[in-house]
Amino acid sequence: MKTYDDSLSYYDPDYQPKDSDIICLYKYETQEGVEFGIGAEQLAAESSIGTWTKIATMSDEIAEKLKPHVFHLDEKGGYAKIAYPIELFEPGNMSGILSSICGNILGMKVLKSLRVCDIKFPKDVVSLMPGPAHGIDGIREINGIQ
Repeated sequence: MKTYDDSLSYYDPDYQPKDSDIICLYKYETQEGVEFGIGAEQLAAESSIGTWTKIATMSDEIAEKLKPHVFHLDEKGGYAKIAYPIELFEPGNMSGILSSICGNILGMKVLKSLRVCDIKFPKDVVSLMPGPAHGIDGIREINGIQ
């Protein structure tokens, strides 16, 4: 497969996700003329370490450690699975994680449509998120809804 960035490939069909990886299932369509796999590579790059310019502090070793892996492509169904290494994100920063894997990627011009279908968070990430302070019952009580 031709890669999005000739210096770094995000596509690795042999990759076995680690227990510590954040796994995202995306459903998407590419714009006319864009290969399905290239769409997945650009999605992986844009949601992580990919950028339009050279970063002076980004070594090959750091890029290899932090890059996500597109490990499953289903062109017929329109799905891709991407594994993001937990080291890519700041510990305890759920808004940062979500803005990367669900945020600015929704406006990518190479994609005609994009949907985040599922996210699997590792236990280490989930354990840092206590959840809402009030829960469903507390929110209903605050809003006067039974």
